[in-house]
Amino acid sequence: MIYAQFATFYDAYVWLLKAAISAAVAASVLISFDRLLRVAKYLKIVAQCWLNGARPEDAFAPRPLPDPKQASALYPRVAVQLPMFNERSVCQACIASACEMAWPRDRFCVQVLDDSTCQHTRQLVDDAAAEWQERGVRVEVVRRTNRAGYKAGALKDGLDLLAEYDFIAIFDADFKPDSDFLMSTVPYLIDNPEVGYVQARWVFANPEESYLTKAQEISLNYHCKCEQFVHFAGGGFFNFNGTAGVWRRRTIVSVGGWKSRTTVEDMDLSLRTFLHGWKAIYLSDVTCINELPASFFAYRKQQHRWTCGPVQLWRKAAGDIWASNLPTMRKLDLILCYFGLRKFATHWVSLGFFCMLVPLSIFTPEVSIPLWALVHLPVVVTLTTAIFTPRGWMHSILYVLFENSMGIVKLGAVLAGMLDLKGAQEWVVTTKLGSSDKRPGTADAPPRDCRFYAGEMAMSTFVLTAAFYGIFSINRWSFSIFLTLQGLVFFAFALNMVDCGGLLGGRLGADKKPANILKTGSPFVPLHKRTFTL
Repeated sequence: MIYAQFATFYDAYVWLLKAAISAAVAASVLISFDRLLRVAKYLKIVAQCWLNGARPEDAFAPRPLPDPKQASALYPRVAVQLPMFNERSVCQACIASACEMAWPRDRFCVQVLDDSTCQHTRQLVDDAAAEWQERGVRVEVVRRTNRAGYKAGALKDGLDLLAEYDFIAIFDADFKPDSDFLMSTVPYLIDNPEVGYVQARWVFANPEESYLTKAQEISLNYHCKCEQFVHFAGGGFFNFNGTAGVWRRRTIVSVGGWKSRTTVEDMDLSLRTFLHGWKAIYLSDVTCINELPASFFAYRKQQHRWTCGPVQLWRKAAGDIWASNLPTMRKLDLILCYFGLRKFATHWVSLGFFCMLVPLSIFTPEVSIPLWALVHLPVVVTLTTAIFTPRGWMHSILYVLFENSMGIVKLGAVLAGMLDLKGAQEWVVTTKLGSSDKRPGTADAPPRDCRFYAGEMAMSTFVLTAAFYGIFSINRWSFSIFLTLQGLVFFAFALNMVDCGGLLGGRLGADKKPANILKTGSPFVPLHKRTFTL
């Protein structure tokens, strides 16, 4: 009998708990080593750039473009695609930013892919398009009778109408490129025919809006400043982020076009591009400002999509990766490290180890967790993640607690992606608020959305029970302090206190006015009152 070696069921439970903790510690070490290795690679690359005076993108340095007023015919045709769905607060600003970009007008087009069902939003889009058409910009509004394929479907249908264009720039509705964006990115594609796309770095308009947006900034700054940069500099795969980039149209067509088989159509397309031998360029010095979701509900939906999609892609594309012409070590790195470790195992460790196994160990005196695995190593990893955000170390504890509390959403998304559950195909547009005066927390804002999340409340009850037991019954303070803080954050998530306008949703800075994401440093001006130079 399998249980013969155990005197009681409790002995079997203790053995299983020890085995699970050992496995979780091993996985945590691998994940931590992987992240610290990338930070070390980043520091090495930066040091080499400083010593050599050359950046990784300099290997693709393009020639200067001719004067557009005298040689506009030498410029390639560039189209800007703006996929949007009920983006009422930001649709006109998005169209304005795209139309303001410098490029010869006879070689330029803005295509608004508007799937909106809100009639008021559709009217705002039509008004903005008509006004810019009067100003001499070719603006086309493309609408579909259904949302088949969601964003991927809209981009695919729009691309079919742009056969005469060489390059396609893509921006989500909350992204506001500078006027020189195309001048800074397209030349890399012109002079490097082996390059399929160019990705710019994201920067954020509202990181001080709440603790929730600050935690997002720390996470995304690490991804944008370190992860993407290191993968590009090392010649490895880095994914197109879905926005703030420019594609060679021929590349998209040659690898099979946009597909909606996952909720990360951007990663899907860029992976197929990489497997077909195309190169990509990451321009860390070219930035595009955008808005972080200040609504907890919107953030949950975004993270579900961003977590579920890569797992779906891993399951569906692993065979294609292995069958490609990549070197064997590159294949293993993609399948095991990029997807297996970073997109799958990370989410199991975050919730399973720190929020499940650690509390269970409190109730089981026979089980111990090494302090270095619970405290020392995570602290080092957290601080090396936070260094990519100015004063990020000040919010590093908050960042860890928030990331762990999102574990329920992310682990659910992982399971949905692996098992191809109904929720795996959920594609909810992240709500953007733009520079509206009716943002949550302002005087004119509508009542805050009061939601209750039962999963987070159950986790809060479990974790706080373990913490109080550790403090009052066995005097185990070392783990109990962490568990108390984690349980309180779960409680705040359960009652939506982290939503902008909630108890923990106040602005971090002294300036209480929301940042304007239309143009950094300038106030919002209604479209019909602005003047432009084309």
